Amino acid sequence: MADISERTLQVAIAISFAVGFASGWQANRMRRQFLDWRKKRLQAKLTETQKKLDLA
Repeated sequence: MADISERTLQVAIAISFAVGFASGWQANRMRRQFLDWRKKRLQAKLTETQKKLDLA
């Protein structure tokens, strides 16, 4: 097995953590955007349905 220095191991762990942190942060941002979009869409549908009911 290749001998990995302690410094290389620390750098690899730091990079791995940074990539995991960044991808988790981006995923959470995308999830928030999706939830906001869905809320606005459902609110618009509700308003539209209420208008239809008022006209009926």
